[in-house]
Amino acid sequence: MNVIVYNASPEPMTRLLRPFLSFLCLNAALCWGGACDLAEIAGDIDRGSLAAAEAKLKAVETAGRSCDEYLLQAGRLKFAEADFTGAEDLFARFINAAPKDARGYYQIALTALVKGDYQKADNLSSLALSYQRDYAEALVVHGRLLAMKGQTAEALAALQRACALKPQDADGHFQLGALFDRQKRYAEAVGQFERVVAINPSDARAWDYLGLNLEPLGQIERADAAFRKGLEMNQGRWADKFLDYNYGRFLGKQGRFEESRKHLDRALDLTPSVRAVHYEHAKLSLRMRDLALARREAEKALELPDRAGVILDLQVYYLLQQIYSQIGESALAHKYAELSRTTPIPPRGR
Repeated sequence: MNVIVYNASPEPMTRLLRPFLSFLCLNAALCWGGACDLAEIAGDIDRGSLAAAEAKLKAVETAGRSCDEYLLQAGRLKFAEADFTGAEDLFARFINAAPKDARGYYQIALTALVKGDYQKADNLSSLALSYQRDYAEALVVHGRLLAMKGQTAEALAALQRACALKPQDADGHFQLGALFDRQKRYAEAVGQFERVVAINPSDARAWDYLGLNLEPLGQIERADAAFRKGLEMNQGRWADKFLDYNYGRFLGKQGRFEESRKHLDRALDLTPSVRAVHYEHAKLSLRMRDLALARREAEKALELPDRAGVILDLQVYYLLQQIYSQIGESALAHKYAELSRTTPIPPRGR
């Protein structure tokens, strides 16, 4: 199990802005002398150095050198800080000031995607591409939306084109790798996530995905190393709250139960309302013969909804049957045996 966290990747925006900002640095009157500062600010945001970016933006504003580009970078900082309402307001002001600049439409599209407003994200990413056909970052958003619609071939084409246009865009490779992961194309997913961590070693999400895709290829030692590297990096902008869950599952399958419990305990603290975490913790407790804890966790898993279909009701029923059988609750064991036998597997996508 993994969750894609919608953060902008490092570096690509800086490269996109560099020619434009270099021109402004040579023609400082266009931005009241602030363009060189804004180029540095763009780089700080890309690298996740948000405190530095905020201080420099404040200096530009205090000096009275703010301009259209200031609005864009201030919006990007708000986005990186997860202030999506504030970010969207600044991007809208940027569009009013520069209505033919594709970057404003892309940034609002990305913000809308994070907020779950998929139709708005679709409309504005298409608008960004109408102004700049080879805008790699907008293609990434477009590809993600196509994948959500089930248009896998079209999504794959859009993401591959984005990666070809900007091979150093970590987010493009991340999203392409995530698509390969969903298709169980493990070797291709590994290739993409290896590129992500080469570009941005701080991306704990990518290390997590790398471990998840190395495991089914039988590369157990490399998978273990990837998970551990992810845990070292698991803080800040590219943190992954499911990494402990995924590593705990991995360790349990390797028979390393005590280590597994440590990470699954932490996963319970991080994601207490996720069925899969309680289910996996219950399975481990059963294997470790802690039947009371296994029962509590399995019953909790059954209480929690799982609309994504990661852990089906049928799976929890079967686990409860095993637990109740071992603790001598024969009536409950029979009940869940019958539910295990009669509960249909829901159609894919339900």
